[in-house]
Amino acid sequence: MLQTLNKLWPLAFCIGVTLACNLAGKSEREHRSGNSGSSSRASDENVRELAGTTWKGSFKCDDGDEIQANYRFAESGNPIYEYQTSGGAREVELESPGQTLRFVPPGGGVRNIVLDDISITPDRVSHTMRISEERTSGGTLDQGSSTISSEAFLSDGELEVEIAIRSQNTVSQPGIVVPGDEAVVTCKGRLRR
Repeated sequence: MLQTLNKLWPLAFCIGVTLACNLAGKSEREHRSGNSGSSSRASDENVRELAGTTWKGSFKCDDGDEIQANYRFAESGNPIYEYQTSGGAREVELESPGQTLRFVPPGGGVRNIVLDDISITPDRVSHTMRISEERTSGGTLDQGSSTISSEAFLSDGELEVEIAIRSQNTVSQPGIVVPGDEAVVTCKGRLRR
């Protein structure tokens, strides 16, 4: 399970705040990509606060990791999510609950991302997302899933972020299914423009 969590963790973290981010963990230095059910369409006040901005800083996680991140908002005020596919980097503006991304990540397999909830107010962004991944190798099916809850809010000119990621994987072969333990990681940080 640790290997799958290590594979999913940078992606899950990136998705966790529903904003574009460039992640670099302690052991990896590569570029990777509220109100329940409410739309993230930015109001005029949101645009004044968040539109076209980029926030940078680091997050400390309760598992001991420290992660560097960059976050971007589109001119509309909606967050931008950047991700890696087998064909290269892509980005999309996150707009509303139900938005789904399905792609082949580097290394193969299939990854699905579903935005369950997203809410943007003048000083706060919150959301819930699900990520799932399937990959086969030598007759073994490796499946991973994560649920990510995030809240980011403006405080004294900084963007304060808290993220909770709940992950689990299952490895199976014909007639054998081995579920892994569930892992929960919480990260907090303050970012600056």
